[in-house]
Amino acid sequence: MKKPAEGDIPLMIVGDSISHGSSGDWTWRYFFWKHLKNQGLSIDLVGPKDTLDNARTAEVGDDDATYADPDFDRDHDAQWGRPYVQEKDVIEEKVAEYEPEYLLVLLGINDLFWYGVTPPQFAANLREFLANARRPAPGLKVLIGTVLETRKALDDPEFAALVASTNEVLRKVAAEEGVQVAETAAEFRAPEHTWDGTHPNPNGELRIAAAFADKLAEAYGLGAPYPRPLPVLDAVDPRAKAPVDSPVDSPASEAS
Repeated sequence: MKKPAEGDIPLMIVGDSISHGSSGDWTWRYFFWKHLKNQGLSIDLVGPKDTLDNARTAEVGDDDATYADPDFDRDHDAQWGRPYVQEKDVIEEKVAEYEPEYLLVLLGINDLFWYGVTPPQFAANLREFLANARRPAPGLKVLIGTVLETRKALDDPEFAALVASTNEVLRKVAAEEGVQVAETAAEFRAPEHTWDGTHPNPNGELRIAAAFADKLAEAYGLGAPYPRPLPVLDAVDPRAKAPVDSPVDSPASEAS
């Protein structure tokens, strides 16, 4: 069931764990929404979820709401582990239901890591995703983020080459299909901008938000580019990510 609109411009964020976030995160969705709000825009983030993933348990899909700051429009369409190869088959229904004017998409790393998708297969999946997303909304404005750097890519030159080739394919398909590319990978460095080699820490979240805000302003005149230089933010409290009943969660650890 759709929630009442929280703004005049409906926008849906589609993603995997990088956009979903987990226990204790701000999420890039937060920084993006705050930036547009500061520009005086009335944005309504839409989608079937409004939670984070509970990183403190071994169970997959047990969401929680322990945002660093929950005071923003939290609706989204992101889920840990999600690839284009799955999302392409369900995006049409979601666009029809939530009626976004803008679709911001950050997927791809799971296609490469877990599903063994090659760049030609990635191109075909991306074209199918776009066709399905546009079927109920031919005027839909789509921004696609590039696949981010991960620790695996730094440790494995072959995987790094696969990511680079995939991003080139992504840009080519986007140009041919008339959609915009947010260069989310341009300022994102895994050692400095993730908390575990893959998932963004607050400084990584800022860079993703900035890349999408920059492209929205450039391509559609919506808002303004994210102000630079970007601030340096504190890391998430490690207790937010610690498994339940782990030593770091104990009172003794808290006092140390």
